[in-house]
Amino acid sequence: MPVTTTPTTTDSAPLTREAGTRLVEGWTALWNGDVAPAEQILAPDFRLHFADDFDGTGSAKTFGQNELTAFITANSQALTGMTFAADAAPLVDTERGEMACRWIESHADGDGDIIVKSGIDMFAVTDGRISAVWSLTGNRRFAA
Repeated sequence: MPVTTTPTTTDSAPLTREAGTRLVEGWTALWNGDVAPAEQILAPDFRLHFADDFDGTGSAKTFGQNELTAFITANSQALTGMTFAADAAPLVDTERGEMACRWIESHADGDGDIIVKSGIDMFAVTDGRISAVWSLTGNRRFAA
């Protein structure tokens, strides 16, 4: 028997590839330190789920919107030359209101050496805003 799913988006139109691209562009700007548009692209009950141990504590983390913007602001100040970029256009599931995007982050360490991390974010979109992200970070590059 086929499985049917209900779209995650509840606004008048389903998530489009164009809307998904705009959301990823806003997400990228947010991670590059521009936290001003956070309320425009993130749903009020937004949650970011880090799937790995990014801070050495041995456990995953979950952030709400305010915790995320504080985390990004602190990282922007602490990491010299931090840049975040989408590695490719997002994959958008227009029926489910979900998307995924590969990304690359780089910054200089204390010795001036460039540190590069990459990963993938999986997004749920509700009412045209990002409602949840599951993020997996690593030190790997993807083949084109």
